Amino acid sequence: MLSGLRRSSIPELCCSVTAPKAVHDYDSGMDATAPSTLHLLGHFTELFTGAERELLEIRHLVGARRPVKIWSDVPVSAAYAGDAISSIQPFARQYPASGVLLIAGVHMQAGVWLKYTKFERIILFYNLANHGQLFAVIEDIRHATGLEPELVFVSHMLQKSVGLPGQVIRSLMDIAPFTRVGEERLAGNASGKSSGSGGQRKALAVGRISRDAPDKHHPEDPALYRMLASRGVRVRIMGGMCLVPLLSGVDGIELMPAGAMPAADFYRSLDIFFYRTGASVEAYGRVVVEAMASGLPVVAHSRGGYAEVVEDGVSGFLVHTQEQAWDTLMRLCASAELRTDVGRAAMVQALSLHGRDAMERDLAFYL
Repeated sequence: MLSGLRRSSIPELCCSVTAPKAVHDYDSGMDATAPSTLHLLGHFTELFTGAERELLEIRHLVGARRPVKIWSDVPVSAAYAGDAISSIQPFARQYPASGVLLIAGVHMQAGVWLKYTKFERIILFYNLANHGQLFAVIEDIRHATGLEPELVFVSHMLQKSVGLPGQVIRSLMDIAPFTRVGEERLAGNASGKSSGSGGQRKALAVGRISRDAPDKHHPEDPALYRMLASRGVRVRIMGGMCLVPLLSGVDGIELMPAGAMPAADFYRSLDIFFYRTGASVEAYGRVVVEAMASGLPVVAHSRGGYAEVVEDGVSGFLVHTQEQAWDTLMRLCASAELRTDVGRAAMVQALSLHGRDAMERDLAFYL
């Protein structure tokens, strides 16, 4: 959380030294008509967190139109080597100071340096339901900078839950790698080929992808996976090493570390995507949309921001109970036609949400 930022209560960095000036003020000396730098602040300790993935996507999508720089409020993990991410070091005078600042969540630790900045705008992502922390961060930004942060919610569900004004912009993502998988899948279905390489028939595969954390998995998931495996269905979980104590050695169940393979290749290996979480409630759930873009029929729990973009029974299925999850998965396993129809509708829905036109509309907010 942004803490200790109030101008009235924070001592100067050193009583005998003037306030530091950031050496990485990338807007100094620029043409006044050129766009200022968009500074993206994340928490780059883990490789497969959605907020940080989105910052990398924003830089990719916006970088040709305005200067963009990514910062981390903590030392950058070696997993991001080569991604040109700078760690904020206030006492080395290394931090963003002007332009536009985008803070990728209320878990950020911006620190005392923020009160020495002169940003045009500050954008705050609200992508994890923690209302108390949100209000505290808003207040800290106001006191430190005098600016009112512009809130961006990843789903209408999240905005309604807190009741504050702002923009609803679903996660910016380039879905082209996934739609290519979807096109291949639909072409293969039309020709009668299965998901196996070379068209060889394999057992149907149900799977999911997420961070490798227990709260990302529903308590009833292991039992469901065992039942699927007992019916000859392959189960593939990328980000499932936390389930090893419960599922290790079960035939037909493959548990993989997060990031074990490119996400698009993982979706290519599946026939059905299944997703629900435990204590963690997804504010949006970009992996659900990636799976839809990959032409996969999705079966997901009805609790989560992604429920806004899945038309139940048309572009996917929303379930409430273990029994509904099992029955829906069995229906899909039994009908290639149903899998194809729902997968096709899912791909169309994903394109309407994150295709070129939708992306241009959402990008305008950051330009």
